[in-house]
Amino acid sequence: MSGYNLIAYAGNAEDAVLMRAFAGRLGGFFVDVGAGDPVSGSLTKNLVDRLGWRGVNIEPLPERHARLTRARPDDVCLRTAVGDEPGTARFFRIVPGRGKTGGGGLSTLRRDVLATHLADGWRYEEFDVEVVTLESVLSAHAKPGFDLLKVDVEGAEAAVLRSTDLSKWRPRAIVVEATFPLTRRPSHEDWEPGVLAAGYRLALFDGLNRFYARDDEPELREQLAVPANVLDNYIPYACARRAGLIEPE
Repeated sequence: MSGYNLIAYAGNAEDAVLMRAFAGRLGGFFVDVGAGDPVSGSLTKNLVDRLGWRGVNIEPLPERHARLTRARPDDVCLRTAVGDEPGTARFFRIVPGRGKTGGGGLSTLRRDVLATHLADGWRYEEFDVEVVTLESVLSAHAKPGFDLLKVDVEGAEAAVLRSTDLSKWRPRAIVVEATFPLTRRPSHEDWEPGVLAAGYRLALFDGLNRFYARDDEPELREQLAVPANVLDNYIPYACARRAGLIEPE
């Protein structure tokens, strides 16, 4: 287990790709829609800890929002969902059932996604959540040309991306979960045309997410274009925990 220089906290080592692409970019800014946990599964923890980035974490689950608020005191942490119709909506928290564990990361606004999870043996709880547009979040907290927009909202990615004008805000890189939850089926057809029309080019599909860079940043796109690999010299978070290389949470 020796010799690594990066712990990859994200489930698919997406953060190893981002650390490679943004190496040397100190003090960057991100907006993370569906931020989840501040450690396990986080695409931004390394950016925050190692490069001094700050950003906006958007997370509707109260327990995850509370953890984000404690772990990221210098960030903006919003306990909301994001969609193209502001107001209030029912949010479905996925909880264990029939031998399942975890499940929080599968929580969703979409009833069709919920139905799929129930058929697979998950259970759920529901509560009302505030819904805001991404445009309103960016207007309040970001500046055009910020570094990274990440969207992972369990089937509601199209609504999030429709709710802002990417051609105005022009984040340098965009990472979007691009398969239907817990499947390999691609889901990008609904929202990718709008991303490309806003001046982006696809850099990478890693089997789960699609990475985009602005069409005026070919060097960034080149750095994003290669999946996480042995040359990134990383160890997965789960392996680091099992080996006792990091303190328990």
